[in-house]
Amino acid sequence: MNKLALLIGMFWASAAPAQQVCARWTMPEINACSDQTRLSLAIVGDVLLHRPLQWRGYARGFETIWGAAIPYLSAADIAIANLEGPTAAGYLPGGRQMADPGPVLDDAVYSGYPSFNYHPVVVEALREAGVDIVTTANNHALDRGSAGLDATLAALGASDMQSVGAVRSGQTRFAPLRVRSHIGALSFISCTFGTNGIVDRSQQVPLCYEDRAQILQLVEDEVQRGAGVLVLPHWGREYELQPDAQQRRFARDLVEAGALAIVGTHPHVPQPWDIMQGPSGEVPIIFSTGNFVAAQPPIERATSILAWLELCSNANGPRVTGAGYVPLQMEFDGNDPSLTVPRPGMGARAEAGLALLARLIPGRDLTALTECRQSRRSTVPVNAYER
Repeated sequence: MNKLALLIGMFWASAAPAQQVCARWTMPEINACSDQTRLSLAIVGDVLLHRPLQWRGYARGFETIWGAAIPYLSAADIAIANLEGPTAAGYLPGGRQMADPGPVLDDAVYSGYPSFNYHPVVVEALREAGVDIVTTANNHALDRGSAGLDATLAALGASDMQSVGAVRSGQTRFAPLRVRSHIGALSFISCTFGTNGIVDRSQQVPLCYEDRAQILQLVEDEVQRGAGVLVLPHWGREYELQPDAQQRRFARDLVEAGALAIVGTHPHVPQPWDIMQGPSGEVPIIFSTGNFVAAQPPIERATSILAWLELCSNANGPRVTGAGYVPLQMEFDGNDPSLTVPRPGMGARAEAGLALLARLIPGRDLTALTECRQSRRSTVPVNAYER
C-alpha cells in the first residue's frame, strides 16, 4: 500500500510546555550517512486483542483504542505491526467453518485468549491508522488452522495490507517481502519460535530456530541481491525483561548474515536494545518492543515502545542511520483499556513506565524532543511491494 496523504505536525511535549523550543529533528545516531535522503520506519509490537479490546473495538471503533499512536504511524514512510492472531471470517478453532456472525465477540468465531480470531474489520482499522505491513509469523498464526491462516492472508490482501511471515498453503514459507524505495531495495523477513503446539501440516509458518539455516541463507541471498534486510522475529520468553541466550545467538547470526536491523516481538514486555557490528556498519537489535495493544494491566506488560528507525543509502546499500523510540502505555479505566503516549507529569503509572523504558533503553527516548510543524514523511514515497 502506498500512503497518499501526509499527516503533519508530530509533536513531542516536554514536562514544561512554556519552555519548549521548536527545533530541527535530531535522532540518536547509529551510522553516519552523508546522503541527506531518509526513509522512516515506525514499528510497534503485538496487536493482541483480548476480549475487552474486541468489545470496545467492535462497538466503538478500534481507533478509540490505538488512536494515540496514529500520528506516529501515519507520519512514517513504512509502519509495521505484529498481527497476533487470525482474521478468519466464519472460522472456529481447529479450522471448521460456520456462518459469519459479523464484527462481534461471540466467543466462538471471534474470541480472545487462548485461541484468538478477529473480524477482518481489524485489518481495515490498522490500515486506516497508517499501518502498511503486518507480520503474520507468530505463535497464534494457526489458531484457526491452515484454512484460517489462508483466510487471514486473503483478508489482508482484500484490504490492501502487506504482510510478511506466514504464507498461503502450497507456497514456500521462506518468502521475503521486497520493497522498492527511494533509498534502495529493502527486504523484510519474519519468523516465529513456534505455533503453540499446533502442527503446521501445510508448512506455512517459518520457524526462527528450527528453520535457522534456511532463514540465514535467505538473509544472505537478499543481501546478495543488493537489498537492505530487516528481520522481524517473534521470539524470546514471555514477560522476561531480558533477552535469552537463543535470542542473542540468533541475533548475532542474523547480523553476520548481513541484516541491517532486527526488531522482535512476543515477550509482551519491552527488552533492551543492542548494537552489533555487521559487515557494512552498526546494526540495531531491538529484542522486544513489547505489546502494541493488549489487555494486560501489569506495568511491564502495559508499557511498550514504537521503534522509530531512519534509513539512508550509502555505497553498500541501505543502512540504519538513526534509531529511537516513542513510549506507549495501555491505560485501564475499569474494563475499558486504551493506548496512551505517557509523558512526565501524567501520574504515577506513566512515570513508572517511563522509568522502566529509560532503564532498559537509555538515551533513545524521543519524547524530550519537539518538532516544528512539518512532515517527517519523505516526499518520494515507497513505490512497490513484491514477493
